Amino acid sequence: MNNKINSNSNNTNNTVQNNSESDFYELIDRLEISVDQARAFPFTDNCIVDREELLILISMIRENLPNEIKQAKWLLDQNRQLIAEARKEAESIMREAENRMTAMIDEHEITQKAKLQAGQTIENANVSAAQIRKKSMDYAKKKLGDLEEQLTEMLVTIQKHKKELN
Repeated sequence: MNNKINSNSNNTNNTVQNNSESDFYELIDRLEISVDQARAFPFTDNCIVDREELLILISMIRENLPNEIKQAKWLLDQNRQLIAEARKEAESIMREAENRMTAMIDEHEITQKAKLQAGQTIENANVSAAQIRKKSMDYAKKKLGDLEEQLTEMLVTIQKHKKELN
């Protein structure tokens, strides 16, 4: 069993160096084979798997994930960061507008102008934040849709190969 793990570890190192899409599919196939060949408990669908081997395969799969997944995650992180920055900016603008309004409360005309400008600034910030969020979400949806198609194709292929093994 240890020899199997050591040979898998060597294969793991070689596979990690070849970050190609075919390696990703090969790793999925290896994972499926490992689970399929696991020793079964009698009268159940449960089985005993080599934890270290599966953890190594999962780690390798994670390292060889398609760029679309990594890009979608990066995009979502950027989206959250942009929204947080837009909120901070909006809060800052609100505080600034409140401070201005308090300072000019006695001067009615100036107060009216300050309220108008603060409202426009907040509206512009909200519109800008909404546009950024919408574009980010549209891009993320597209990338996730593409990824869903790829994963569906992979699942169909895996199921086809699994049926062929039966």
